[in-house]
Amino acid sequence: MSSLSEHYHQLIEMRNYLEHIVGAIPEKDWMLFEELAFQEHKKKGDIILDFNKKCRHIWFLKKGAVRKVENVNGIMRTTHFYVAPFMFTVYRSLLRDVPSLMSIICEENCEFDVIAYAELTKLYSKSHTIERIGRIMAEHQYIEEFDLRRVLLNFDALQRYEYLEANQPEIFQHFQLKDIATFLGITPVSLSRLRKVRWNNRQ
Repeated sequence: MSSLSEHYHQLIEMRNYLEHIVGAIPEKDWMLFEELAFQEHKKKGDIILDFNKKCRHIWFLKKGAVRKVENVNGIMRTTHFYVAPFMFTVYRSLLRDVPSLMSIICEENCEFDVIAYAELTKLYSKSHTIERIGRIMAEHQYIEEFDLRRVLLNFDALQRYEYLEANQPEIFQHFQLKDIATFLGITPVSLSRLRKVRWNNRQ
């Protein structure tokens, strides 16, 4: 298999992920899309976007887990958990061309397909399908962010825990309890107590 064919074969996971959301992508349009993507490998603990750096890319997480962190009055707080397969970026920084208020950290060894946003937008005039994909993914991200902000602003710690159990149960296998605790807005000790109460209530 040629290196070019290997590259296209490696992107099949991203294509499946996108088509699950946006529907079938014609081959001629996908070939344009494929030319943009490059592979990236990162180790556990690596930072793929640091605070105050401008976000220039969209990442498709093929393997591993990452989290987004915000600095809230000097306290590092995890606000997002992503487990493969998942596509993400920091839209505020990406679209406004401003420094990111978030940092993105690899929780495990990770593999990514990466797309430079500037190169992606150049294709919008060449392919209405790719432009449509960009729009739908942005809308998809907006809805997720709206739901998440509602959870962070309006839910107490128990409700946030129940939200994670219902919507992202896999995070308890991929992320440290101390980081989950910062999402919940409580200490790791309080989280251990909460988990014990939840477990006892199920007996």
